[in-house]
Amino acid sequence: MLKNLYEETRTALTQQELNAVLQAHERYLARVSGGRRARLAHAKLDGLNLANRNLTEADFSGASLVGANVSGSNLESAIFYCADLRSCNMQSSRLPRADLRGASFSGAKLSFAVLDAADLRAATMMYAAAGGITVISRDRSKGNSGVDFSNCSMKGASFGSAKLDGANFTGALLQGANFKGARLTNVTFNNAVLTGVALHELAVPAAALKGCVTDAVPLPPEKLEEMKNRLEAHGRWIASGGAEGAPAVFDGEDLRPLGALLTGRRLTGLSARNAIAIGIDLSGAQLQGARLDGTDFRDADLSGADLRGASLQSANLTHAKFDKTNLGHLTLRDGSTLAPDLKGALAREEQFFTAMLEDRIPMLGLAGDR
Repeated sequence: MLKNLYEETRTALTQQELNAVLQAHERYLARVSGGRRARLAHAKLDGLNLANRNLTEADFSGASLVGANVSGSNLESAIFYCADLRSCNMQSSRLPRADLRGASFSGAKLSFAVLDAADLRAATMMYAAAGGITVISRDRSKGNSGVDFSNCSMKGASFGSAKLDGANFTGALLQGANFKGARLTNVTFNNAVLTGVALHELAVPAAALKGCVTDAVPLPPEKLEEMKNRLEAHGRWIASGGAEGAPAVFDGEDLRPLGALLTGRRLTGLSARNAIAIGIDLSGAQLQGARLDGTDFRDADLSGADLRGASLQSANLTHAKFDKTNLGHLTLRDGSTLAPDLKGALAREEQFFTAMLEDRIPMLGLAGDR
């Protein structure tokens, strides 16, 4: 007997019962006595709250989470094989290496989620039960309009043979993602990062790729050398108090070719407005008073950097790292202070939980998730 997907009988849990399972799972992860891995395969969890939990390696195979809230949860390596995630709130959740094969995402909210190396291919599940054989088949070409992957981090994700009609990848980080054999009808990749992606496999109209960032064009040796010389001159300018060298200006340029040369570097007063700095390692860099307005810092590492008094107006900081980043006030020579300026910058407040702050993030003008 073949049963319809959405008529399949599942074990319904109450919120109280679910909480007990989740607490036992967190004890399991912490290797505390009484812990037990969450095995919620074929469970009915519709509308329940699983937000801000550590659900690493939890098993939701074939489960129904329609309208559930898992926002902010850590779901690394979790199993959602053929799970029903329609209208599920998965915003800002972490799903690296998660098994999402065959999952149904119709109407799901995935903005700012991390799905690096997740497997999102199409799949079919078959299992035997007392009532006969059940086949669960997910066809994403039906009823899947409006799936929102906007601003997700999906580096290395596998979409091979997936059916993603109407999917929205606006602003998503898709470095190294695999789309071989995927059916991408009515999709948009506007402003997405598609480095390391075989663009010919997308087979989408040019309009769907508006503003996308692709692989950096190799610079002529003389151009790269000239950029390095500007960095060296900037270092001399700082060391000499302005007597030698010159302040570097990289406005509107692609900084990716400089790579590791920016890590931990003294870049006080740097001007790099409207530049491309996607994925760049600026950890430990000295960027006091730098002018970085409008720059694309998606997925950049600014951990431990000194950004006192820096201006990041309208910068794209999606998925950038700010662990122990100094975002305090910069004391100027005349004794006045200059606060960092994040007016209109695109980021989530939780990105700054471990940063060093003197002002609350909203006071710095953060735009949040537009």
